Amino acid sequence: MCWTKRHRADHGDVRVGGVSDAEVFDTMKITNLTIETRKVDPKPNPQADALQELPGSGSVTVRVEVEDGTVGEGGASFGRIAGGPDALAAVIEHELKPIAVGSDVRYVAGIHRAMLVETEYHGSAGLGMFGIAAVDTALWDCLGKSLGVPCWQLWGRMNDRIRAYAMVGWLNFDDGEVQEVCARAVGQGFKAVKIKVGYETLKQDIARVEMVRKAVGDDVGIMVDANQSLTAAEAVRRGRAFEAMGCVWWEEPIAADDIDGYAELTRSLDIPVATGENLYTAADFARFLKREAVDIVQPDLRRGGGPTALLQVGRMAEAFRRPYASHGGGPVQLNVMACLGNAMYLETGMIPEGSPMRLDGDGFVNVPEGTGFSWE
Repeated sequence: MCWTKRHRADHGDVRVGGVSDAEVFDTMKITNLTIETRKVDPKPNPQADALQELPGSGSVTVRVEVEDGTVGEGGASFGRIAGGPDALAAVIEHELKPIAVGSDVRYVAGIHRAMLVETEYHGSAGLGMFGIAAVDTALWDCLGKSLGVPCWQLWGRMNDRIRAYAMVGWLNFDDGEVQEVCARAVGQGFKAVKIKVGYETLKQDIARVEMVRKAVGDDVGIMVDANQSLTAAEAVRRGRAFEAMGCVWWEEPIAADDIDGYAELTRSLDIPVATGENLYTAADFARFLKREAVDIVQPDLRRGGGPTALLQVGRMAEAFRRPYASHGGGPVQLNVMACLGNAMYLETGMIPEGSPMRLDGDGFVNVPEGTGFSWE
């Protein structure tokens, strides 16, 4: 019997984790799931990459509560798409909440699988996956807090700290602005920065990298990201130039689903080719890894499908001897990367004043010690 049919047979009421009246062992039954949407006015001067502007449109926060009163939190933010928060809230309310409420929070992986089955009709990408990620994050956070431990303790810790880089050099920043923000990142303690490229000409891209190099010095790594804006042939041409300039990696230069193109890039270039922020589920990453179409995997928490899926991606990539560099940062990715032997870089921006995130003298961030996904 295939696993989808087996799920339907075993969990006809879609609840997961042994909550029938006949059972005698204790449960950690999920008693409620609430959804909060937050909308924001678009930024007047939005950040931009080679593909799009990102004015921001809000976020969704999911909270799950179990019988002992413990509450776990997850969510998803939107860089664009004005109706995103409302649409995502509807998916969670009508498709995912009925699975979670009444289930045992200790069966997070089973609930994750049940959510995949429930959303299979409209595919394994888009808002369905954003919703699964938000609920999955809330479930793990709740389980960790219920047990009084960080989530990394549930998965098996390998690392005490993770190297971080600052994504600060947006394409629409003028020359002075990009130099200033990269220099400030180095002043905060970052040993690597990422900038957007993908201008009309290679000459412009080269000038941008040279400008940043002058601002940060010779000992700071520079990553370059073209956000799917180039053809494979042009990506090879520009990749060779960035390779000669000593850039750390060449990120998502062509369409995210062009697996043939990425295989060509990895064969043609010595600079590592990084991609993955727009791939959905571990299955997408499996296809890229089997084709040797990626050198560095970059899963996104939302599109990847939550911590359950990110752990699958990370461990699979490790089996293929490929490093894991997060798309986006924060305590969830840090907890995941704490448990991966191939953890390479945590992505973050400038660290705001008052943030619990701290860089040490080597440019690393310590793994959070708080319960669930809490910092402290």
